[in-house]
Amino acid sequence: MKLKVLPASLREKNRYILFKIISEEPIEYSDLESAIWNTMLDFLGEYGTSKTSAWLIKDRWDKNNQTCIIRCNHLSVPALIASLGLINRLGDTRIAVKILKVSGTIKGCKANL
Repeated sequence: MKLKVLPASLREKNRYILFKIISEEPIEYSDLESAIWNTMLDFLGEYGTSKTSAWLIKDRWDKNNQTCIIRCNHLSVPALIASLGLINRLGDTRIAVKILKVSGTIKGCKANL
């Protein structure tokens, strides 16, 4: 028996946030991922972090430009942007996170790369 697909009106509405890491040294994806999760857990707590449905899209990490796309639901965009703004260090490297675009599709974010 095939499962029915959820209609669009009942699905979670996703937003994609394109951001750039400004740092003195190149950043590794794994370090960035752990910093984002730790900051979200500190700022939003476990319950708040789970409600964001945030997910870092590994395929969209550009090591040269230091840009990445993170997916979340449409209600948690301000909380996620605030969490990203709180990241200021990655190990011994000082960093800043600049939000480039918030879009409803990955294609809309890719236009700004």
